[in-house]
Order: sequence, then C-alpha cells, then structure tokens
Amino acid sequence: MGSIAGNFGPLAYRLAVTVAFFIVSPILGLGLLARSERWRGMLGLVPRLLPRQAHEPSRIWVHASSVGEVRAATRLVKEMHRKYGVEVVFSTMTFAGQSVARASLSQPSHFFFLPLDVPFVVAAALERIKADALLLVETELWPSLILEAKKRDMKVAIVNGKLSAAGLRGYRRFKFIFEPLLRKLDAVMVQSERQALNYESLGVSRERMFVTGSTKQDAQLPPCGKLALRQRTGWSESDVVLTAGSTRPGEERIICEGFARAKQKVAELRLVLAPRHLKRSSHVSRVARSFGLATAELSSLRAQPSGGRPQAVVAVPGEGTEVLVLDTIGELVAAYRESDIAFIGGTLSGHGGHNVLEPAAAGLPILAGPSRENIEDDCVALGNSGALLTVRDSSDVEREVSRLAASPEERGERGREARTFFRSRPVASSLTLEHLEKVGVL
Repeated sequence: MGSIAGNFGPLAYRLAVTVAFFIVSPILGLGLLARSERWRGMLGLVPRLLPRQAHEPSRIWVHASSVGEVRAATRLVKEMHRKYGVEVVFSTMTFAGQSVARASLSQPSHFFFLPLDVPFVVAAALERIKADALLLVETELWPSLILEAKKRDMKVAIVNGKLSAAGLRGYRRFKFIFEPLLRKLDAVMVQSERQALNYESLGVSRERMFVTGSTKQDAQLPPCGKLALRQRTGWSESDVVLTAGSTRPGEERIICEGFARAKQKVAELRLVLAPRHLKRSSHVSRVARSFGLATAELSSLRAQPSGGRPQAVVAVPGEGTEVLVLDTIGELVAAYRESDIAFIGGTLSGHGGHNVLEPAAAGLPILAGPSRENIEDDCVALGNSGALLTVRDSSDVEREVSRLAASPEERGERGREARTFFRSRPVASSLTLEHLEKVGVL
C-alpha cells in the first residue's frame, strides 16, 4: 500500500502527459512530416545505436537544456572522455544549445534533441540510444525519462545541480511527483551547500549528494576568440568599457539611464549591452537610442580592408558609437575580456542573476543588483572581497560606474580580487568525475 501511495505522483504525471500527447498528436504528426531534426528528436526518433559490447567503453547520455547548461557541461564532457574513454551522446532542448554544443564539443558521437517526456516516447529513445548512464545538467528533472532509465538499470545522476527559489517552490508544490523520483537518483552533484539543503528538502539523502562547485567556472578556462571590440567600434584603448551581460527586460533602461549620466562626468565611457535573448536586440537598441546614445549592433559591423592590412576591422556606423548591442551568439565571454567593468544581468529584474564567473575570470570589477538567488554564494564571496558592488537603480549605476571609470587603480584592485576568487575555486568537473566514479556511474 505504501509503495502504491509513494508512486501515485509519478504515475499520475505519466498518465497526464500521455493523455496530453494524444490530444496534440495531429500537430506532432505535422512536425514529423516536415522532417525536422528537432521534431524527430522530440518524438523519440533519435540515432539508433548498436548495443555496446562487453569490451567497449560505457556509453553516457548527457542532457543539457540550453546554452548555459551546455557551457556548464563542456569541460565535464571533455574530461570524462579523456579520462575514462567513454562514448558520449548529447541532447539539448533548444536550437541555440544544440548549436553551441556542436561548435564546442567534438567528443559526443551523436547530437540530438530531447524527446518529449512521455513514457513510450522516452522508452523508444532509450531503446535506440542503449546508454549505460544518464547525466542531467543543472535542473533537468524529467520524470518519465528518469523512471524509464531506471527500468533499464541505467545509472542516473544530476551534475552541476542547482534550484532557483522559484524552481524550488514549484518542486515543493509538486513534491508528491518529484520526491519519489529524486530518491531513485544514484547521485546528485550540487554547486553549493545551499543547493544541497534545497535538494535535501525535496527528499535527496545526504549519502547520495556531493558539493562540487559550479562546472561553469571550468568552461571559462580555455581561451576564447578575440572579438576586437575596440577596433570594430573605433573605441580607443583609453576608453572605459562597461559590459552588461545577459540583461533582461527593464534592465537596459536602468543601465542606459545611469550610463548616460555617468558619461557626462567621464566622457571616455562606452557601453556594451548583451541581452539574454537575441530576439530582443532591436528593442534594446531602441532603448539605448531613446537616451540619445549613438548605438550600433555587432552584426552591422564588418571587416574591411584598411591601411594595407587586409582584415582590419572598422565600424560601419563610423567612430562615435557609444553603445554596442551584442546581437550575435557566443560573444559575451570575449566581450568581458575586452572590457573594464561588468554588470550581471537578471539581478535588477528579479530573475536571480546570471553567470557571474565569466566577468570574474576576466578580472573585472562587477556590478550586480539585489536579485541573486541563482548565484548567491559566488556573489557573497565576491562582495566580501570587494570585487562586487551592489546597485539597485540608475542612480547607483551612475555613482559606481562614474567612480570606477575615473579610477584605474580601483578598477585594477577590484578586478584582481575577482580573478583571485575565480582561480581559487576548485575545479568542479574533476570533483564531479571523482564522485561519479565512486558511486559507480562511471
């Protein structure tokens, strides 16, 4: 009786998604007729692989939802392949995630889109993939996928685990579904002690939980390409560049207002805006222009011959650009490395904050709003060292940016603290692999 009660939530979920699947099946059928790779993946038509022979290395299915999760998994996948020789198959949910995964990872033998979390759909996918283990990156809790994997005696683990405040509330609301599910996991690797407490409150035992730190830090260690930011815009080396990364709606207006006032005090100030979602780029440009700021999009800048050098980069709009909007994918890390000050998006909009380790790795003084649920531990440590300053509105932005822009010494000191913090953190991917080996996942 207890077993039935404990399984009621997952059973109810599986019934609900199955019914929903048949309701929308005509639409899904049309998608399949389009022969789209994404639709095929969603319907479980993933690559059909041969069964692994006893003498062959294990096959690991790694799932990372989108770009952020892919970057968190990058070093982990490379090290797992190098150290253990495993075969990796890799799934994502978004086109952007798939694009970044294919560009940054050569180890996976196959890439595909995550199947819909319907019992018979994920069962078909698992029969095709024939993996030995399933690694879910960050917050990817898919009940049918996990249950079908465990039916096949696969090891299942969460890596780089985290739960935002909103996510935690949602999981608690449906705890009758997720608690039995989480108890079936072989291991949960979390980013911090705070995250360990979150998972523990959902029913994960301490014996199967390990604090490894964030693998997103590891993704920043390899050098990235040069963006040639100053050459493209005509900005000089003495200009002071503030890059606002992964900004959310409403944040650009606050940043631009503070920046415009600060620029009246420090004329050498320049601004890079990198919206979290590229489809908002045109709107972000309009916001910047509404403050009277000369604005260009990165895609409007092109390489042209100049002074006998075949690919010197110049700005099409000409010199005088005050604001550059990053409207192309994968440029933010390079932009940070060519900037002087950073702002962390999602911290003034109530979204909990985005990646704070990228600007820390670049050795920048960091500005962030009060909403930091997703990155709280790192922000506390950076704040305590003096590397991170809190801003709550455009007046705060004006004050802090003006002061930092006017003082190369202060920028340098706070930036060194940020880089020291970044380098002092343990290599999370190595710790993750050690624990996965101990519990028999690898």
